[in-house]
Amino acid sequence: MGTLAYAGATSHVGKIARDPHATPEVSDGLHAAWDTMRDDLYGREVDALIVVATDHYETFGLHNYPSFCLGVSDSYEAWGEFGNPTGTVAGHAALSEALLEGLVSRGFDLSRSFDMRLDHSFVVPLTKLLRTPPIPVIPLFVNCNTPPLPSLSRCFALGGAIADVVERLPGDTRVAVVGTGGISHWVGLPRAGQINEEFDRRFLELIGATQLDEVLSWSDEWINEYAGNGALEIRTWMVAHGAARSAPATVLAYAPMHPWHTGIGIVRYEIGVPA
Repeated sequence: MGTLAYAGATSHVGKIARDPHATPEVSDGLHAAWDTMRDDLYGREVDALIVVATDHYETFGLHNYPSFCLGVSDSYEAWGEFGNPTGTVAGHAALSEALLEGLVSRGFDLSRSFDMRLDHSFVVPLTKLLRTPPIPVIPLFVNCNTPPLPSLSRCFALGGAIADVVERLPGDTRVAVVGTGGISHWVGLPRAGQINEEFDRRFLELIGATQLDEVLSWSDEWINEYAGNGALEIRTWMVAHGAARSAPATVLAYAPMHPWHTGIGIVRYEIGVPA
């Protein structure tokens, strides 16, 4: 019987890696929270880490743009776009295949990729969460920027299905899930650089209190207006929230990081115990 041993969520932005010490009086606290997340993650002794993220037209384009795509390889190459981290990320093909089969049997017709290169939405958080030896990664892409988008409710349901599949894996398989995206930011728009701290804090409050009905009622138009097109990435948090079965979330850190043009949130769901 498998175990979902850890679940969390964090914002991503390339400047976390490219300009890590912007406003140290703020960024130092964020890095300390990522250190806590990494130590918690390694304390669970997981066999694989499912990273739920999006893509910024590096791997997927108009020739092929799925709603969900699961990487099924033993390694993944990073794009290293725009000076973001590059290199090779270790995968876990066997667990990926088992996860894919289980999700398809539960009505989620995911695409699969045997050669899914990873952009900064995956790789930047991994620079904060992995150490030696690295935990094998299972990348799960969620369409967060090219309409029609999967609904917040569908992403939440996908997370629940992931937990169900993991719990039915053979042996003592231990798996972690981390969603990465958002929170408020505008990308490629006149409002780029703005952050809606009120939206961010309300979102984190609702996640922490497991009051998901309000979040799931938000329309994409409303999110776009009040928190920016980058906030549509909270879909990845909904997957993590569903996988954690709506367990309470502890906010490890939050800051409206204006040098990074993004509201940065870092949360841990209160599930599982160290191995």
